[in-house]
Amino acid sequence: MIQTLIIKPDRAEEWLTHWIEVNGSLEKLLPPPETEQTLAEISDEVSNYSFDRALICDSDEIAQFLIANNFHFEHNCAVLSVTGYPQNIFPTVMQMLRRNPDLKVFSLHNATPQGVILPHTLRSQSEWFADTTVTVYDLGITPKQILKQPEISVFRSVNLVEEAKNLSSEIKAQLSSEEIEWLEAGNYVELASFSPAKLLRIITRGIANASIGDRELSESGDSGNWSDDEDTSYIYTSDSFG
Repeated sequence: MIQTLIIKPDRAEEWLTHWIEVNGSLEKLLPPPETEQTLAEISDEVSNYSFDRALICDSDEIAQFLIANNFHFEHNCAVLSVTGYPQNIFPTVMQMLRRNPDLKVFSLHNATPQGVILPHTLRSQSEWFADTTVTVYDLGITPKQILKQPEISVFRSVNLVEEAKNLSSEIKAQLSSEEIEWLEAGNYVELASFSPAKLLRIITRGIANASIGDRELSESGDSGNWSDDEDTSYIYTSDSFG
């Protein structure tokens, strides 16, 4: 279901600012992520530990949201963004992750041209997990997942058309012709379009099921369910690039 945004983000921001001026601050509204942070001092006792999992997001905002909801504590899962958020602990956390030979890495991204690049980035770049045995699972959102759930609202932006057409042949080789066509039409779906509770639930189940089934499950071809139907029973698996 293709939808066109009637209200632009700048306009929505104006309304929110006006609402806060009249009614006061929103208690659960996160501030913009801090882009410049002083490196935090982490004790040797803490840094000597590692995580079983790492979740890498394509935006600082989604990483901030997950950390604010204690996702990292509840799932023994480091949460970082591909741009290096949170900056104050990023180098230390990466050292901790590389210490675990059984680490599982999960990518979480928008269904956009830049988003679908994320798993490849994590697998191929030396600052991430190139030349390691780490398996990178793609939780999504991928075009394939959206195409399987036509009830999900899809948006369209002419600005993404050229970006999609300029994807490298290496990235396009990982996509079906239908997925490429979907992206080149300017279609996209953002993680922020899902409710916080829905997003937390889907990510939790995706990580749990991928961990249980390991590589065999992740390569089964079932890319998971991102349906926005609250009553849906989810059976979520991920795509592995390991």
